Amino acid sequence: MSYSQMIELLKLKHKGKILLVKTGAFYVATAEDAIFLHDTIGLKCTCFKNYVCKVGVPEKSLNKYIEEIDKLKVGYVVYDFIKEKSELQLKIQKEGKEHKEKRVKLNCLECKGIKKYLKK
Repeated sequence: MSYSQMIELLKLKHKGKILLVKTGAFYVATAEDAIFLHDTIGLKCTCFKNYVCKVGVPEKSLNKYIEEIDKLKVGYVVYDFIKEKSELQLKIQKEGKEHKEKRVKLNCLECKGIKKYLKK
């Protein structure tokens, strides 16, 4: 199973909650969760895959961003992905209201550094 397939399955399991999964030194949120975090707490979006955004939270700053998410009163789930074992470990789970973001991308041209054709 690919990483993106795993994320999609987790998103179905935790529908309406923000999903953060640790990969390397960052906790990553994708698609509508990334857009929501971008719009509400100002995280920078980049491309996860074509036409899908992602945001990353440094591992050492996770608690700071969790405090910001707590202020929004939305539910969230945080997993650690252990690559060597291809295993997920639940780190944090918090109940809260659903976020209503439906967009999965902002502007893919901007993510790719193509600003010439962007309309503001």
